[in-house]
Amino acid sequence: MGMFKDLKKMSDIGKEMSEQKRKEMGWEKSKNPLNPSGFKMSDALKAGADAAEQAQALQAEMMRQQELLTTGMPGTATVKGLQDTGQIVNFNPQVVLDLEVTIEGKGAYPVQFSTTIPQVHIPMVQPGNTIGVRVDPNDPSSVAIDWARPQG
Repeated sequence: MGMFKDLKKMSDIGKEMSEQKRKEMGWEKSKNPLNPSGFKMSDALKAGADAAEQAQALQAEMMRQQELLTTGMPGTATVKGLQDTGQIVNFNPQVVLDLEVTIEGKGAYPVQFSTTIPQVHIPMVQPGNTIGVRVDPNDPSSVAIDWARPQG
């Protein structure tokens, strides 16, 4: 008898969670028996458009990073701090890095940017470590981590 009470309790909790999510998403409760969830196609289209926009932004950033790795000035950066954003891209964490960048002919200067860190390189970006970077000569705040260069 206790098992059935537990099953009902779990079912009720699931319904409550669904209702709460529906309210968060702005979906109204449907009285239509053909669409009991109240889901609107426009919600799905908006979510799809948002996802496509995020994917385009990520792809543009990846292309910019690749271009920097081939055309940027070599430099070094000391990791001053990092913050996990909670986002994962292809199983790799996205973080905000605080760096102190040094390039030839220019003093050290701070840069903060968001990037994805490959799992195998996480130990390299711990505070205090020095990493190789490439810097945009026209915009010194635009930096890409050069994973191929020996780290110091």
